Amino acid sequence: MANRLTEALRIKTLEEKQIVLMLCTGFFMGIFIATYQVTADSLFLNRMSDQLTKAFLIAGALGILATALFSFFQNLIRFTTLALGSVGLILAFTLAEYWLLHAGYSELNDYFIFALFCMSGPITAVLLLSFWGVFGRLFNFKQSKRIIGWIDTGQLIAAILATLIIIPFTTKIVPDTSNYLLLCAISMTVVSILFVIISSTFTLSKNNPKEFSKAILKEASVKKIFTDRYLLTLSMFLMVSMFMFVFSQYSFQKIVTAQYPNERDLTNFNSFFIGAVYGISLIMQTFINQKIISTYGLKIALFVLPIIVAIFSIGSIISGTLMGFDKAISPFGFIYFFLFVALSRLFNWTLRDSIENPVFKLFFIPLDGRIRFNIQAKVEGLVNEGSRLIAGLAIFLLALLPSFNAIHISILMLTMAVIYFIVVTNMYNGYRGKIRLKLESSEGEQEKLEKGFAQVTKRLERFLNARSSYKAVFSYKLLEKINAAQVPVWINSMMSSEDEATRHYAQEKMNELKGLSVSDQYVIRLDKAKVAGEEKNILSKSDLQMILDNGGDITKNRIMKLTRSANPNDRHYAAELILNKSKDECISYLMELLIDSE
Repeated sequence: MANRLTEALRIKTLEEKQIVLMLCTGFFMGIFIATYQVTADSLFLNRMSDQLTKAFLIAGALGILATALFSFFQNLIRFTTLALGSVGLILAFTLAEYWLLHAGYSELNDYFIFALFCMSGPITAVLLLSFWGVFGRLFNFKQSKRIIGWIDTGQLIAAILATLIIIPFTTKIVPDTSNYLLLCAISMTVVSILFVIISSTFTLSKNNPKEFSKAILKEASVKKIFTDRYLLTLSMFLMVSMFMFVFSQYSFQKIVTAQYPNERDLTNFNSFFIGAVYGISLIMQTFINQKIISTYGLKIALFVLPIIVAIFSIGSIISGTLMGFDKAISPFGFIYFFLFVALSRLFNWTLRDSIENPVFKLFFIPLDGRIRFNIQAKVEGLVNEGSRLIAGLAIFLLALLPSFNAIHISILMLTMAVIYFIVVTNMYNGYRGKIRLKLESSEGEQEKLEKGFAQVTKRLERFLNARSSYKAVFSYKLLEKINAAQVPVWINSMMSSEDEATRHYAQEKMNELKGLSVSDQYVIRLDKAKVAGEEKNILSKSDLQMILDNGGDITKNRIMKLTRSANPNDRHYAAELILNKSKDECISYLMELLIDSE
């Protein structure tokens, strides 16, 4: 008992250490992501907003390249090594950007800022793949299901602190927005240290790609995504979601520079805006998400985002059409248009992070556990960034049209919201089908196990009467562990063995089982001079002859006689005899005894 308690406390303590380390990792990762986004967006939009369409296109291409390299190396090296290497490269890039922006190459600063902005999406994608990859390998399925809803709470809290407190209240101390890259570098340094601690302290499952055969790795290839109907549906959903996200980002960033032309004002606004995103996400994850999912299910939970986006898109279309959306021509109309676009961007980003992403991860559960991590990394990495590239290309081409303006993005957003409903319905139907197939295959596996169990039991039972006592005793010990309820039957079988050692062992086991047994009260003869015989029952000549005529086995008539005896001990003895019978011919008498009050 003491050992079990110690073991339970040890496991609990181990899990607590893992959770604390992952929360700390998420905290510093959240500081980096939020601070980097505010810094990159503010510098780029203030100085190079005219290059926004090109930046979206190049960011998509870099995203595909980054996630493709991540997926490629995931099949070659340990995941912890890959995650640590990715964090190291991000740290080096951040420090390089800071140094280049302050090294005196002012004529090249625009290129450095352009690269800083374009790498925002790819860096975020790689960091999230690393975080959730380590999480999935550190905790088992039961643990993951219990803590997945709040394990990134540290990330959200850190992002809120960075955007609502650190950046706004350091305006006088840090007048140059690019100096916040130092805070990003410090955060990445801590994350790398935490990854080293996690990888060296704990054993991560499926960490080494050498654990998988080539056939399994082939099953997790990119080709699988485009040939499997369910995975194709997941990819289509992610594509539509990313289109909505990129379109809302472009529309918002296109008009925010007109509202805040000063760099520091834009930095503060971006900081408060991103802080609001993470703040609402934290509230949603803490108080609302679980209620929506448990009350309405996964399908309805995913419908929340397109409904909200559609409402604000319709609002921006109506206000832009009736009151105008150009600040120079219609300042009053621009305020309303900017409000609807900003709210659309706010709730699109918030609901995507707080509801859509956690729910979407659940749709990977029906996949084969051996390839699930690799498939998920490719879908959430390559497909996600590929969708970003396609959306960026669409914006780039549409921007070439002279008549294209911000209100057309709202129309595209409304169209995407309608498509979103259709794709979610198909994806949910596919999810239910996959769950049903998984359950059916589990039933098939259970049938195979039962057949194998029966075959093993039957073979071991044959060894109970083997000439070698070693084989008989060893077979009995295995059978005893397999099904303890059948022990009396197997002991009875060993009692008739030709080997004396086997019979002696069976007799010892029978004596151990006696306990409340009354069988020792029934004897063939009795020496009253040596044993008190008041409680003994001596077999009659007819009963003894019946046993001898049946080769020593208890007959059905003997059991019937004992079952219907007025003596409770006789009925008790009958139950014991039935327990030792291997045939089912006495089941009817057992049913009579079950309703016996004595």
